[in-house]
Amino acid sequence: MTENSDFDEDVSRDNEVESTPLRIDEKNDETDTSTKPRSAKSKKDKATFNYGMVAAILILSSLVLSFVKEFAITPCAIGVTILGMTYYSWKRKRDCSDKGIIFYSHSQIMYLWPIWLGSFAISDLTSFFDNFNRELDGKVFALPGVTLFHLVVMAVVIFFTSVNLRGVWAVVFAVSAVALGLAFSVWDFWEPILKRLGDLELYVNPDFYRAMGVVIFIPWLFVVFVFDLRRYFHFRPSQVTMVHEIGEGEKTFDSFGVVMEKHRDNYVQHMALGFGSGDLSISTHGGDSDIITFRNVFRINRVLKEVSKIREKRGRSEV
Repeated sequence: MTENSDFDEDVSRDNEVESTPLRIDEKNDETDTSTKPRSAKSKKDKATFNYGMVAAILILSSLVLSFVKEFAITPCAIGVTILGMTYYSWKRKRDCSDKGIIFYSHSQIMYLWPIWLGSFAISDLTSFFDNFNRELDGKVFALPGVTLFHLVVMAVVIFFTSVNLRGVWAVVFAVSAVALGLAFSVWDFWEPILKRLGDLELYVNPDFYRAMGVVIFIPWLFVVFVFDLRRYFHFRPSQVTMVHEIGEGEKTFDSFGVVMEKHRDNYVQHMALGFGSGDLSISTHGGDSDIITFRNVFRINRVLKEVSKIREKRGRSEV
């Protein structure tokens, strides 16, 4: 009896010793998995806080300059834009599910930011720096060359956001522009054209630039960060929900067999002005098959990568 009892005690002790590290490892694994979402969330909160601080500094700097000399509208507009982007990111994460993604379709006004930014920058440069202005009859005006450059920028932005050049047409336009430029060089047309443009007397005061920038900036701000967020796709492993207009209904269909195709042929609009935007065509299958085109999806490559990751989760239980 004594030997058996001693043997039983040794066996129980061995089991306790062997089981102890396993329990410790399991606890460590649990703490590691629990701390990962917290650390990711803390990083996101920290990034949001940093963006908010940068926006606050820019807006406050504009207010401080208004007491010193004159109100600088460019830092204020950039700060408000950063706040809009922060709200955009926060709303997107708030509305989507844990295993889903939301992406929006933006309007063409999204690409008009160089016009209002250039107007604000010229207004501030003309008001604060003498090298960028010319005084006539006691009034300050922007340099004619600066005004001409801003007009060229406006023409390029309006053209490429109005005319959607894709595929062969984009190549034809580029080749035609290069050929026309070489022809002007051979015929010596550039020198008289540039001389004539340099002699243009375009005198615009900073108040006009500021007013023009405000007229474009306020609609741009509300459309990009308010109205465009009312039409979106919510892609999840098992289903896709399309919302045309909040409050007017939505359409949900199975994500199986959904085909997505990216269109990014207008490089000036999508790459230079849209910072990696593009058009997205979504083809659904089944009894209610349809082809849906989402225009001007911001950061479309990242959206497609996240969609491919979500597709891998199909068949797993959703939270």
